[in-house]
Amino acid sequence: MILKYKYHSDSGLLEAYRSYTLAQNNSLSDTVVITSTASDAERYNYCLEFICYNSKSIPKAQYISPILNYADGRISFTVPNNLTEFRGHVDMQLTGYDPDDNSIVFKSVSKNCKAFDVEGSLCVLEKDLNDTPNVFTEVLKQLEDLRKIHQDIIDEAMKQFGSQFFEKVEKIKWHTVKYYDNGKLIEEKLTLAGAKLTPPQYTLPENCVLVGGWYNPNTERIWNLDEDTVEGDTQLYLNYMTDDIVISQGKVTSLGKHVGAHIYVPEFYEGHKVIGFEQVISANIPRGCHIHLGNNLLDLSQCEALMLDSNVCGIYFPANNTECISKDGYLFADYNGEHILVFAPRAEVLRIESGCTAINTYAIANNANLKYLIIPDSVGFFSAYGIANTGLEELTLPPNIFSIGDYSVYNNFNLKRVILNADISDMISDSTFISEDLKGNVTRPTLLVQPQHYANYKALNLAYDIQVMGQEYFEEKFVPKGE
Repeated sequence: MILKYKYHSDSGLLEAYRSYTLAQNNSLSDTVVITSTASDAERYNYCLEFICYNSKSIPKAQYISPILNYADGRISFTVPNNLTEFRGHVDMQLTGYDPDDNSIVFKSVSKNCKAFDVEGSLCVLEKDLNDTPNVFTEVLKQLEDLRKIHQDIIDEAMKQFGSQFFEKVEKIKWHTVKYYDNGKLIEEKLTLAGAKLTPPQYTLPENCVLVGGWYNPNTERIWNLDEDTVEGDTQLYLNYMTDDIVISQGKVTSLGKHVGAHIYVPEFYEGHKVIGFEQVISANIPRGCHIHLGNNLLDLSQCEALMLDSNVCGIYFPANNTECISKDGYLFADYNGEHILVFAPRAEVLRIESGCTAINTYAIANNANLKYLIIPDSVGFFSAYGIANTGLEELTLPPNIFSIGDYSVYNNFNLKRVILNADISDMISDSTFISEDLKGNVTRPTLLVQPQHYANYKALNLAYDIQVMGQEYFEEKFVPKGE
């Protein structure tokens, strides 16, 4: 049987020429034919959606046809056997798709266009149990049917448009854009090549002002949000500084007047990378300040004035700096995997992190408030003047020292005792632990050594008072509690 319908493009109605009745399980012997009043009906792709109802108007199944074409003035579709599985009726809806992007262009106005009735044959009867289904079971069945229908649509679309889609995708280029604030990654995004950027929100530290926006180290200038586009993987640094510091031609001439504050130096200022400090900086360092430097200050020699100035309590580099490791105000140089302490904060208690292997010249210096210094066992090398001009009264050296020489511990005038857990008698001299004032007066601390090492030190006739650890106890100068 031929089942004829007409789609009225002006009203969206799908109209049957007459009422049709098909036999249950008709074995694919019938064809749906649809004509359209639209003058451009050939340019669209189509599909038909069917809902099968049983004799009590309960939905039993849903079916969506494959992609159909309008050819020879009509759409033709052979009725599959599963549309005549239940006695009752079948509703039909027509959908038109744009063949370029598979988007829906139009649908017939409702799903209540009855396509045909289904009546039972003498050899096939539907059981009453099927007419009164369990609702939950039916819902699950409908969901599964919908999944299959949707997958059929996707599969059909991929057959027609998949190769074109993947060809276009292969031509699209993506780049990674990373946004940093003081070396800390605050956002990472994949961005299309050629796109403009919308940076993330940020909050500046106290007393700071934005300088231009976001600094691009690849181009060594500020990113222009209105004109610049992404052409490759990009890193951008939020560029800001403390409001009263002074910079001229890429060099800091004044750190302002914020006493006890955190002071921030920008990466870029007025057309120049900020790469150093003028000599006059030593006369313009606020007392008790903590100084945050940029990645363009790669040469640590530019920071010598800051490291030696007792007004500077901490020096910090961005977290992503590749030349210097910055942790809580401590600075470490990385030399072939060895971490060398080059600056320690000026605080009452210093605890050098485990893994540090050497103390550089003036790394722990000009800190009159220093009371306790904890050096890890990993430290084996002490440079001359490595510990100088501090308020230490007692110093314990680690057991794995392999190099320590003249003036390694210098001008710590309060230093009374140095505890030596290892035998370094072959390394030290009279000037290893020494303090000299402007009048030429020399003082040295007492060296406390292990009993088994005492003879080695005494044999050198050094100018130190050398005592065995625990000697005070054995001389009964130590009185236990309760006596």
